[in-house]
Amino acid sequence: MRELHEQSGIALGHLVDTSFFTVIVYSRETKRFAAQPVHCRRPAAGEDVAEIHCGTCGEELLLRVRSVAETKRVRKRHLAVALAGLALMAATVVFGSLVYLPLADPLGKAVLIAFLLSLPVTGIAGWLWWKEDGLRLLSATGATDQVHWRLDGPVPYRAAP
Repeated sequence: MRELHEQSGIALGHLVDTSFFTVIVYSRETKRFAAQPVHCRRPAAGEDVAEIHCGTCGEELLLRVRSVAETKRVRKRHLAVALAGLALMAATVVFGSLVYLPLADPLGKAVLIAFLLSLPVTGIAGWLWWKEDGLRLLSATGATDQVHWRLDGPVPYRAAP
């Protein structure tokens, strides 16, 4: 989990080259980026949108920046969802081990479905809690941008609306 500071920054990448290597059943894509650091100051409260420019092509991009308090609130929400999924998973395991539940029974199906759905919910929400840092790269035009990427991000975010 990243530490939150009033002064933050990202590594902005401009896609320079994409190459493919293919041998019968194996294929690999290699992307090369021109990277540059982008620094920004977090707002005191809420969120703000900062205009940044790509050093390679000069295109205007937007960086949505959340305050430290807002980022912590979003992290808490992700953590609450992950813990609820974990509690549901534990409850279904305990209930399923204490009571004989055939799968033909509607209650057995419900317990199995609840267990299977709690697995991805817990994993994804926990991962989002761990990786949330309150910074998102956006395209100024609103269209999907395949050229600019956030290279240091928790998720390889494209500059997208």
